[in-house]
Amino acid sequence: MQDRPLLIISTRLPPQTCGVGTFSWHLEQHWPGSTFQHRFLVVEGADDSRVALNRNGIAEFGKGYRGLKSALQKSGAIDVLLHYAGNAYQGFGCPIGLARVLRDWKTRSPGSRLIIFFHELPPGRPLLTSKRYWLDVCGRRIAGKFANLADLVITNTPEHARLLEEISRHREVPCLPVPSNIESKGDIHRQRARTEFVIFGLPFGRWQTLQLFDAQIRNWQENGVLTKLHLIGPLDKKFDARSEALLQLYPRPNVVVRHGQLDAADVSRILSGVRFAFTMATDANWSKSGTLMAFLLHGCVVIAKSRSATEPLSWAITPEQVVALPDGELEAKTTEARRWYDQNADWKVLAQKVASLIARLPPSDA
Repeated sequence: MQDRPLLIISTRLPPQTCGVGTFSWHLEQHWPGSTFQHRFLVVEGADDSRVALNRNGIAEFGKGYRGLKSALQKSGAIDVLLHYAGNAYQGFGCPIGLARVLRDWKTRSPGSRLIIFFHELPPGRPLLTSKRYWLDVCGRRIAGKFANLADLVITNTPEHARLLEEISRHREVPCLPVPSNIESKGDIHRQRARTEFVIFGLPFGRWQTLQLFDAQIRNWQENGVLTKLHLIGPLDKKFDARSEALLQLYPRPNVVVRHGQLDAADVSRILSGVRFAFTMATDANWSKSGTLMAFLLHGCVVIAKSRSATEPLSWAITPEQVVALPDGELEAKTTEARRWYDQNADWKVLAQKVASLIARLPPSDA
């Protein structure tokens, strides 16, 4: 499908913890056809990644961009796939230096093409009262510069697509849902613990989820609907302290199992054994929620705060339905949600779509 070398610029690949880096690695691993001519350039951690992933084609360019500039100059006519999140390349989310390097490379290498997958973008309408107002304004302007440099831009939410169409020359920006970073190892139809629930994600998200469903969790503990609550994800002193303040007020705080960060196989084992999973995903952001996708892939019944007519959120249930719906109907929802995932958000499906979009680009000027 693609016979040109592909240079993938990303953040930190596994075994480092980084959502964007893990995404870029999985996408490349499921790429259709040969990946012999694919190479990675990462911000840091290249030595560890080469060993852990058994992959030689991983180099590091660091926080400065001199290494990246040199690597691009030596590459000749290539396709570059940049996985973009402003904060990943510059602490304040304004990677001006990276934009300058890519602009100079494009000028000197007219036979090359730039593809950017936008994972994060500043808000479309920054709030004047926000402490980040000027940073968001700057980040939005720089994102527009990146998009205008690119031959193809891709993103993961309709709102991001709308914003990119507003701030750049691109129209009809492809919006592709993210797959699950947690591979399913077992049978999603296995017997599950009907009274076990899970919250999975980063510390801030776990705290927000506990806040959102606080009343329901307390009530279900008192009524025996919830006998175990699994918390999974990396630790953080600030937000874990806020979560603990809520947990200690539960009628039965001992039912909470704090797993911390687990490897993918252990996360998969837990998700395959619980019945219910809490999500904060909405119609606006579900397509970039890796945790939601992990729940769908593993056959968990997803609990959302409100109903949605948008697939796959339409297969989620509201808190009121946890007790009201029979097991047969819950099982039917997980089956349909998994079918949707397999057809729309599986890694092979995503990689095929991205590769096809690149293949349809007009020939380079070289």
